[in-house]
Amino acid sequence: MTTRVIRNMAGWLKYLPLGFLALLILVNFYLGINKAVTRNPVPKFLGFSPLIVLSGSMEPAIYPGDLVIIREQAADKYRPGDVVTYLSGSNVFTHRIVSEENGLFTLKGDNNNIADESLTADKFEGKVILRIPKIGLAIVFLKKPQGMVLLGALLILSVYGGDLYRRKRRKRTRKSK
Repeated sequence: MTTRVIRNMAGWLKYLPLGFLALLILVNFYLGINKAVTRNPVPKFLGFSPLIVLSGSMEPAIYPGDLVIIREQAADKYRPGDVVTYLSGSNVFTHRIVSEENGLFTLKGDNNNIADESLTADKFEGKVILRIPKIGLAIVFLKKPQGMVLLGALLILSVYGGDLYRRKRRKRTRKSK
């Protein structure tokens, strides 16, 4: 009985990564549609937005290729030291708040020599709450045709690979008898 339960659980566990990946694909699909419809360069899902860092302006805290997750928050919650994302035209910047005076925030990349223009908190897209090192490089690769082919192959292998392996193993054991 216990072995049967474990086998059933193992059978369902193989679909867990697939379900997680499907959820990620759905959220990214939503973000892509949102970006296309609203023309907002920083679309959000439930107040959160994933962004891939492209420049080294925040080194050593954040490197190019890192993925940062930002969260919207009330304007009065921003403090010096917070790393925030803001728009300047259609360009997205993620820099640190270095000072605040009379509701104007001065921002600067940790690796930059000069501070950015002063902004009010309503210009902020959100505060960085999580950094995942180098995962952005993989995401950029997976958006390319070669990456999509690789992802499709891995999905097929994850779903059918175990069954193919078991069939092959059964054929070998039958031939050896």
